[in-house]
Amino acid sequence: MLKLWNQSLTTKVASSFLLLSFVSGGVVGGVAFVRAREALKQAAFNRLKVTAMLKEKEISRWFEDQQRDFLLMTQFPDVQANLKILLDSGASQVNRQTAYALLCKYLTEFTQIKPNFKEIYLLDRSNRIILSTDKIREGQYEILANITYVEQVEPGDTFAPIYYVSPFTGKPSITLATPLRDEPGKRQGMILAHLNLDRIDQIVRERTGLGGSGETYLVGSLVTKNTFISKEQANAQEFPRGISSQGIDAAMGGVSGSGLYQNYGGVPVIGVYRWLNDQDIALLVEMHQEEAFAPARQLAGTIMLVGLVTAGVLLTGVHWLSRQLTISRKQLEDYSHRLEVKAQEADTANRAKSEFLANMSHELRTPLNAILGFAQLMERESALPIQQRESLAIINRSGEHLLHLINDVLEMSKIEAGRTVLHPEPFDLHRLLQSLQEMFQIRAEAKYLSLWFDLNPDLPQYINSDEGKLRQVLINLLSNAVKFTEKGRITLRVRREQGSRGAGEQREQGRRGDGETGGQGEKQTTIYFEVEDTGRGIAPEEMDKLFDPFVQTASGAQTEAGTGLGLAISREFVRLMGGDIYLTSTLGQGSTFSFDVQATRVERSQLEKPPAKRRVLQLAPDQPTYRILIVDDKQENHQLLARLLNSVGFQTRTANNGIEAIAVWQQWQPHLIWMDMRMPVMDGYEATRQIKAQPQGQKTAILALTASAFEEQRAKILAAGCDDLVSKPFSEQVIFEKMAQQLGVRYLYQEQYPPAVPHSTASQGISLISQDLKVMPAQWLAALHQAAIEVDGELIFQLIEQIPEANHILVQGLATLTRNYGFDEIIELIQQAWDF
Repeated sequence: MLKLWNQSLTTKVASSFLLLSFVSGGVVGGVAFVRAREALKQAAFNRLKVTAMLKEKEISRWFEDQQRDFLLMTQFPDVQANLKILLDSGASQVNRQTAYALLCKYLTEFTQIKPNFKEIYLLDRSNRIILSTDKIREGQYEILANITYVEQVEPGDTFAPIYYVSPFTGKPSITLATPLRDEPGKRQGMILAHLNLDRIDQIVRERTGLGGSGETYLVGSLVTKNTFISKEQANAQEFPRGISSQGIDAAMGGVSGSGLYQNYGGVPVIGVYRWLNDQDIALLVEMHQEEAFAPARQLAGTIMLVGLVTAGVLLTGVHWLSRQLTISRKQLEDYSHRLEVKAQEADTANRAKSEFLANMSHELRTPLNAILGFAQLMERESALPIQQRESLAIINRSGEHLLHLINDVLEMSKIEAGRTVLHPEPFDLHRLLQSLQEMFQIRAEAKYLSLWFDLNPDLPQYINSDEGKLRQVLINLLSNAVKFTEKGRITLRVRREQGSRGAGEQREQGRRGDGETGGQGEKQTTIYFEVEDTGRGIAPEEMDKLFDPFVQTASGAQTEAGTGLGLAISREFVRLMGGDIYLTSTLGQGSTFSFDVQATRVERSQLEKPPAKRRVLQLAPDQPTYRILIVDDKQENHQLLARLLNSVGFQTRTANNGIEAIAVWQQWQPHLIWMDMRMPVMDGYEATRQIKAQPQGQKTAILALTASAFEEQRAKILAAGCDDLVSKPFSEQVIFEKMAQQLGVRYLYQEQYPPAVPHSTASQGISLISQDLKVMPAQWLAALHQAAIEVDGELIFQLIEQIPEANHILVQGLATLTRNYGFDEIIELIQQAWDF
């Protein structure tokens, strides 16, 4: 308000007039809506009550007609006479056959004239069917648990039928019966008729005057639950625990009335409900509130629209004057509006890209989850032949390689969409660098290169940063250095930044001062990395585009390896960690890549101990029987998880969507649910919210399964009520670890990896040459070559076991190369030994 009164007079007048117009239009429209809604509600109640009254009379009349027709049919003299003969055990066989034939003809003709009688049949004293219009049932015995007895019809009499679910049709049915007695009054038999309730359905389905959403249905009690006796498109399987609403519950309690409430499906309706005491059923006539009150909303909208148009016409004059006095201001406002529109368009484009990434991630990772999961599951079979194990290993490696490529492309797309985030955790920087040195040492030695890691003494050992992203940047840079260097050396220098700058690095001067700052007890530091090689170098014309996605240098294209994403992803990761990456290179002499990242120094006590990698064999003894529900719309996915969990001793059930999951949870009460978040009908978010909203649901652990590429969706998943999440494709170790965290499950383990070669036989001094491999047959070399291409360390160790003991140098050399990831060196040795 203060800002408004500080404006010009014309602006204040125009703004005040516009505000009063909105308020007036809103008040008038609101009052009109309330009044119209009340009038429409009363009119709707009157319509529904008339409909309910007419249908109640029709239903009562129909039941009376069926009762009367049934009793009149049984009381015809000829029928009575033939019934007595047929039930008289002393009658001659000829007379009984004649009576049987006459009754069959009569009853059959009766059912044709009266189609409401589906079947008429006769029981003897032992309840055996001795005559029926359905010949197949003759000779069977009838259970009289759900029979409605009628023996006489008097004017004004009524009867309450007993409803039951027919074992033949699966629908609600009624059976009328009247006993047949001899002169002393002793029961000799019984005649019964199954009623066809199709006419009741026709009466109920007639919706004259109820609009497009109106419906009429009958509800009755079957054993312990309420169910539909007659309803258009009724499906009892949708309501396994029966149906309920305010109207249904009141009517089944013997109360008739009307009101606004939610129907059996949770839709707001306006309804009239009646308890038909004579027929022992409830009649409900309802229509959706949205349709019933639509004219009120339209009237209110029209009034508000007319008011706004009128106000707009009156405001035109004031607006024109204000515009003449504030041309320059209007221009600024228009410019600001255009900027806002552009920002909105950019935001829309980013949202569309994010949605595309989510869809791509789901579509790519879901089948990969099944491929890798079933391959791991089959590898658990101890009786598999070695050839099949090798095939499974190939599937696993190929799938992992494809996943790596997918992750690269998605990671680049996430970077472009602005969706990549840091995940800093405390870690040991020295151990990370040591593992990288061991990884690349053998590769460098195989090419007769010198690899040197120069770590400054003041380099902190424990820092808090994104270890995964830092590791990927260093692997990308070191891999390129080894790949494109034929002789000389490769050097990695790491130090705590002190503000110095290398010559030619083109750093932004004055961007930071000293490399370490402190705030609130934390030690912020800058770590500087430099990878220098003596390789081919990079031409000046290629340096400008080197960090663009899918771009490779001429040397890179010759190697026919890589996607051209490594340096692009590395630069974005470094910038995300608070630094930047720089390059100096001389063609034919070598290149130097340098970058810096921001980190926080931490103590060793803050590091988490990594879990041991062990394969679960089965559940440990003396534990409860754990019930696990698996929810996934893809059959191959819940089949995979079910087989994995069943193999170690869990009990499992599956569901295809959120609605099925809720139903199984209510009936089975599982200890834990693996919930896919993206499903048709009802997704995992809504299913989780509904389960966790129940008191019993708080005791059920729910773990999300997601194929999304965005780790930041964790907040949305946890907000829905999930206790944790696992990304697809998942490994069996992660599955079992998460279940142990949630349920406290204990397992029996088997060591997952083959035993390492003893240190004494794996000295670092062993160096293989191609001649060492020629002692093995060509088929063995081909298998080794394929395993090295697929980066299959486990298969290589299996092939090493086939080497004769006399060739211990070959055994030790290959084992050392494998443990140090020297797969490229193994491939080169094989190619030198045998022309592939």
